Amino acid sequence: MGNFKIDEYLPIIMIAAFAVGDILLLKLGLVITKAQKRKRMKWVAGSFAIQFGVVFAISSPLFLLGIIGAFKGGPPPVGLASIVFISAFIDLNIINILHQIGLKRSLVVVIFTFAPIFLMMVVFGMYVSSFFHY
Repeated sequence: MGNFKIDEYLPIIMIAAFAVGDILLLKLGLVITKAQKRKRMKWVAGSFAIQFGVVFAISSPLFLLGIIGAFKGGPPPVGLASIVFISAFIDLNIINILHQIGLKRSLVVVIFTFAPIFLMMVVFGMYVSSFFHY
């Protein structure tokens, strides 16, 4: 059967751990901000899935450029910062729309939850780009 190497599956395990942690942080953020609507776990998991999908869609041009080898020394800082800012802004509005807690409270939730989503994107990008060596 072959040897089982944990190094091959470590990025996938990290992404799953960040996802579970982010769902719990989202729930914690909704409890802290005293959200009145859609705070059950099924809504929290659905909200996380929507947030992840939107951030993934916004970040996909960077993934594609990384796969084709456009970033020899890493992505340009201005491009990366703009993608992060746009993703966080849209994430703020998605949380506000889904949970109806207001922009100030949504900002608190974004501060809790955006870092794990960003780390998931970074780990996923490195994992996918490792398959394409030029």
